[in-house]
Amino acid sequence: MRMLQYRSFEKEQMDDLNLAGKKLHQTLYGLSVINRYLGNTNATFKAVKREMLKADGPLKIIDLGCGGGDNLRAIAAWSVENGKPAELIGIDGNPYILEYARAKNTKQVQVKFLQADILEDSFELPDCDLLISSHFMYHFSDEAFVRFLEGAKEKVTKKIIFSELERNPLAYLLFKIGAIFFPFSKMVKQDGLKAIRRAFTRKELISIFKEAGLINYRIKWKWAFRLIIFIPLYKLK
Repeated sequence: MRMLQYRSFEKEQMDDLNLAGKKLHQTLYGLSVINRYLGNTNATFKAVKREMLKADGPLKIIDLGCGGGDNLRAIAAWSVENGKPAELIGIDGNPYILEYARAKNTKQVQVKFLQADILEDSFELPDCDLLISSHFMYHFSDEAFVRFLEGAKEKVTKKIIFSELERNPLAYLLFKIGAIFFPFSKMVKQDGLKAIRRAFTRKELISIFKEAGLINYRIKWKWAFRLIIFIPLYKLK
């Protein structure tokens, strides 16, 4: 699979910030099912829960490229049930995705959603305690990712937690075969393969972190070719 030797920068249909309607909703539902089935939502939630349990007070948590808001709803539901309040903010560039995410909220579990084009140079990350993201960072070029991380170091007080795909020939092959048997939309299947081709390898991530001046980090492999990245940035408020 020579095409996986280097990162692809081919855009996905989901990158269209004007994408709306039934096609968008079907795709968001399909991605939600995939993330639950492969354990990505649960892995992110567990990592955040550990931080919330050891925190002295409420945390401000930002989910970058939040999509339909699955991660934030899981965190919000747990925080209400366990009396661990948090300020939860989801940021995404597509207003119709945020409309979908808001509709999924309940009166008991509220999450704030903000629209912003994260990939624009003018984007400014709000101050927060935890910055989380699932399958979004691969949208950055290597150079832009370095710049983003350099800026994020000044905005995040406790920890950055990323869940990312791993670019791997076996992951690509298994997804391509598996997509035949699952009733996902054509868009989910096509974008899924593009996402794997755009993803980072562990070696590439290490190189980017080094260039961004990050020394203290941990990359943990999860099944189904997922990487969970932990970057501690503890600062006194």
